[in-house]
Amino acid sequence: MMGKIQLFVLDDDSVYVERLAAFIRNSEFAEKLHVKLFTKLEFVMELLDRPQCEGILLMSEAYFPQLMNRCTSLIKIILSETIASSSDAEAKVPFLYRYQSLHQLLSRLVAFYWEKQKTGTAHGSRSTQVLSIYSSAGNSGKSITAIHLAKQLSFRGERVFYLSLETVSSASLWLQGDLARFSHILYYLKSTPELLGPKLELLKSCDQRLRIDYMAPKDQIREMQEMTGDAVRLLIEALTALDQYDFIIVDLEASVHPRILKALELSDHILWLLLDDLSDMFKTQALYKQIGSLQQLHFVINRYTGKHLNDLSVLGNNIVKGHLPYIPEWKSLHTPEQVWQSALFSEQVYDMFHACISGPLTFDLNEKGAAAS
Repeated sequence: MMGKIQLFVLDDDSVYVERLAAFIRNSEFAEKLHVKLFTKLEFVMELLDRPQCEGILLMSEAYFPQLMNRCTSLIKIILSETIASSSDAEAKVPFLYRYQSLHQLLSRLVAFYWEKQKTGTAHGSRSTQVLSIYSSAGNSGKSITAIHLAKQLSFRGERVFYLSLETVSSASLWLQGDLARFSHILYYLKSTPELLGPKLELLKSCDQRLRIDYMAPKDQIREMQEMTGDAVRLLIEALTALDQYDFIIVDLEASVHPRILKALELSDHILWLLLDDLSDMFKTQALYKQIGSLQQLHFVINRYTGKHLNDLSVLGNNIVKGHLPYIPEWKSLHTPEQVWQSALFSEQVYDMFHACISGPLTFDLNEKGAAAS
């Protein structure tokens, strides 16, 4: 897990800074920022004298003249009552408008920090794991599995990014947050990919309830069909380079589109969902032969009813690494809330993940009450 960014706030408006600190403590920014408040300049001067002090100094514009030329390793950002927020961090000292929403203000602040850090930070060894969910046919439960896995990992303290590369993402129904900015991501990937990394902090969506960041297409059908494998590589590399996530969960559609094949190639682990169905087994065998060798591929049977009905020899030397239960209530969904109402499925998604990534299953699925059809 990454350490938090140190945020030092210098402002003589004690009511505002206390509200800001309370918001950080009670939002997803608690996992990103550690805040310290100052109302007197002399205390900050002592801080600036410390060697190798790292983080952000957010100061009201009243203090800017005294600190404008003061050398420090902290990244300076100005909190202004009159000046609109800077559009990017290319200015020597960015400005943030005080009276915007605190969530937007902090999102911009974190984006400025990482953009400033980008020029001096080597990518180094990658700690973020890319985990893709795939299947040979639609309606196999990929998206429900992906978002439940994202939820389970997030609630266990992992930093998770959910990325849908479907043409149209059904996850858009189940995740909260602004979806409109995905079109901007596609624009930067096509026109100026070198600007993508610094912009991700501002353009990604966030589900504050689940504490996950995400990107999911909704009405960018033509753009998704035109998305190249190289664009997917750039996007995943940019997300990884942020060094903010333990897992990037990639929700793939059942196709061999170049963007899908590239995501599979870049994955550290692939969870391939199977249905215990003759047609699905046939399609899985055909697709697996066409795609070829994949690293860290794990076959998982979804909608498992307690016994295998089809011949699994079509998988060759690959064994089934996990099972997920059949949930009768999901046969016909009519409200977004339905997908969150099965504790059994959510728990077994994490058990399946642990079995695939860390070791064999340690429970009897029948004893845990897999529902029968």
